[in-house]
Amino acid sequence: MAGVPAPRTLRSKRSLNLRFDIPISKTSRFWDALSEGKFVTTKCGDCGRTSFPPQPDCPNCMSGNAEWVELGTDAELLTFTHVLITPTSFVGHDPYLVAIGRVKGGINILAWVEGGDPLKLKPGDKLRVESRKDAQGGLYYVFVPA
Repeated sequence: MAGVPAPRTLRSKRSLNLRFDIPISKTSRFWDALSEGKFVTTKCGDCGRTSFPPQPDCPNCMSGNAEWVELGTDAELLTFTHVLITPTSFVGHDPYLVAIGRVKGGINILAWVEGGDPLKLKPGDKLRVESRKDAQGGLYYVFVPA
């Protein structure tokens, strides 16, 4: 609206550190397997839907009858993006690659790519899922070119 002043805002150059405590008791098997270099997820024992990330309750039929299935660590690159201007939450990271890869069973997953050259990567390239630990000891997974 014309003549209405913009709302005042507060700007700060201070860092903001956030901590999230996410309960993992029902999906701890995923993290245990990841620590052993395995990549698993849940499949509904009633309707058969495979979910990633692992879900204790099926998002399709709401059943709590989850079974654990191995996805393997082989993946195929579907698409990726090269992030050159990092968001504030990743200010400590160099530019990075984020990709969507397809693993066994047609499951698409999102992960950072380590060691990939954005000028040489192309859809269809073979990737491998590997586990990593951050500075605080937390587990995560990445893609690496196979």
